[in-house]
Amino acid sequence: MSMKFSSIPNERLSDKVINQIMDNIKSGELEPGARLPSEPELAFSLGVSRGILREALTILQARKIIYRKPKEGTFIAQDVMDVIRGSREISVKEATVMDLIEVRESFEAKVVEKVIALASDEEIEELMELVQNPVERGSEHSPDYYFHYRLAELSRNIVFVNFIDMYYDVIDELKTKSSRQKKRLEEINEEHRRIVEAIMERDTEKARERMNYHLYKVKEHAAANETESDGNIHSTVE
Repeated sequence: MSMKFSSIPNERLSDKVINQIMDNIKSGELEPGARLPSEPELAFSLGVSRGILREALTILQARKIIYRKPKEGTFIAQDVMDVIRGSREISVKEATVMDLIEVRESFEAKVVEKVIALASDEEIEELMELVQNPVERGSEHSPDYYFHYRLAELSRNIVFVNFIDMYYDVIDELKTKSSRQKKRLEEINEEHRRIVEAIMERDTEKARERMNYHLYKVKEHAAANETESDGNIHSTVE
């Protein structure tokens, strides 16, 4: 196995050791179950003392990234990728409502721009049908999820799609709670309809403006509800 390690500068050495090992795991160079080099070898490759290395390994073991076998060595956990994914999900759960909205603001206007450039007329017509015939209550996800997920798909950008898919449980929880308010639910559907109309006209500026307005209303409603919540991810938002 070819693993890439390089000497580390003298600043926060244990963190930098952790980062290099994690990078090797994420790149696939260190696979689940793989045995790490011996402590002397690894310390030499990284250019750190064995004390610094042991500190880093202790942290990784506490995070369940690695495990140690007496007289055999240190190994990458078999379920390491699940552990990494789980830690990301925890980070998402700890995000505030405004954190989530800011992430959406950073890319959803770009999504509609790409949809206009890349989607066929037939695909856009199907998107309008999705808005006109929202998913029935009791479906696995909310109507808002299906709308934004389909937009991301039509953008042909896998990063946008993965964002919606990763965050759907958070988004759905927020939308499900707010959807109990019939008036706002109707407003959301109307905002979606106006976005799709602009897309059908192939009017990039109008589509971006309407998406930004939709997200402005999401933020406005979230802010209004923060007085009734501690501002964590379980706040009501629309």
